[in-house]
Formats: sequence, C-alpha cells, structure tokens
Amino acid sequence: MKNDTPVSSGNREFLEQYIPLLDFFAEVCGPEYELVLHDVSRPESSIVAIRNGQISGRTVGSTMSEYAPTFIKLIQSGGYAEDMVAHVDRTKDNRILESHTFFIKDEKGELRGMICANHDVTSLIKLHDTLHEKIRMLNGLSKDLAERTNEDPPFEAILEKESHSNLNGLMDVLIEQASSEFSVAPPQMSPEERIRFVSMLKTRHLFSMKGAVAKVAERLGVSEATVYRYLKKA
Repeated sequence: MKNDTPVSSGNREFLEQYIPLLDFFAEVCGPEYELVLHDVSRPESSIVAIRNGQISGRTVGSTMSEYAPTFIKLIQSGGYAEDMVAHVDRTKDNRILESHTFFIKDEKGELRGMICANHDVTSLIKLHDTLHEKIRMLNGLSKDLAERTNEDPPFEAILEKESHSNLNGLMDVLIEQASSEFSVAPPQMSPEERIRFVSMLKTRHLFSMKGAVAKVAERLGVSEATVYRYLKKA
C-alpha cells in the first residue's frame, strides 16, 4: 500500500531520493513490515511516504508514533548518532511492533529524516506464549509419569516407543504392498525375484528407515548380509 506526498521545501528534494529505497525494502520485507519515511522537521505530521500503512493505520501526514515526544527529545539532544535497532513500539489497537530506525543525515551530520521498519510481531508473541504453555504442560506430564512408579518409563521413552511402533507399521505396509505384486510369498521367491523385491522396496525408500534391512531379511528368511548383497544388485 503506497502513500506519498510532497514535504516541506527545505527537506523535500533531500528526502524524496529515499522513496525508491523505501519501496525496495517494502518489497523485500513483505506485508508484515511497515516502512515509513519521516521528515523530522515536522514531528507531529512527519510521514512523507509509507508502505503497508494498514499495520499501524497511519497515512501520509500522520505523526511519528505514539512516542513522538520521545523522538523529539532524542532529536533535540543529538541522540541520533547511532541507528536504533529492535526497539519496541505499539499501535493504537495495542499490537506490538518490533521497530528499527535508520537516521538520515546530510553532509554536515544534521538529522533530516528517518526510515522506520516496523514488524508486526503480535502473532509471533501469541504463538510463543501458546508453545510455552504446551511445553509446560508436557513437562508436567513427563514428571507425573515418572513419579507414578520407578518402573514407569519417562515421557520421552513413551514418545520414542510410539514413534517406533508407527515406523514398524509403515514398513509392514510397504513390504506387504511389494509382496502382493508377486505370485509367491517372499520365502519362496527365486533369487531373481528377491532382487526385484528388494529393488521395489528401495524405490519406495524403505531402507531409509531404521531396522528395515533386518525386517526384510526376516520376511525373506535370509540373513541381513544377503539383503545387503541384493541391495547392491538392485
């Protein structure tokens, strides 16, 4: 969303050269970043150009932010020697912005304007809080399971067992699917059929799973070394 307007005559030509840079950063950063070009000579209506202004609801001619008086004092004190990175701001509807400010100075080092990049991190903070609560609940469950009896496995072991069970089930399905394409059961297959059987399982990425070689060897009624030989020929 673009919004531009001429600025005061003293700063107009100087600041307008930064509008293409504003457009570039708006394109790179995406719609969750509000990019604003400010004229510091008129802090109460400082916005010269703005991209993605829907984030804060501001338009050209709006003030710097809710913290305009703070910025004015900063400017007056000469505290703009260094750019400001990752300071926090808020919109009128209480959304949280991570803000970054680049101070535009002339050849004499005098402050003429600012480019501000404001990232709406409200949804990220909510996601962080939700995940933090879920982790807290899982940690509590793990502790509760461990305290029931010394023989009970910890929560991590339960998850690992469940994952292993699911993996075994998937391997069984892949092996059965491949077996169904032959007229005989795996133990009765000829050497050529066994190689083709192993090749089919390889194509279906079965052997990227832990324990696959042992499972195929058991199903064929051969040693694991034999399965490895089939794999070399597959």
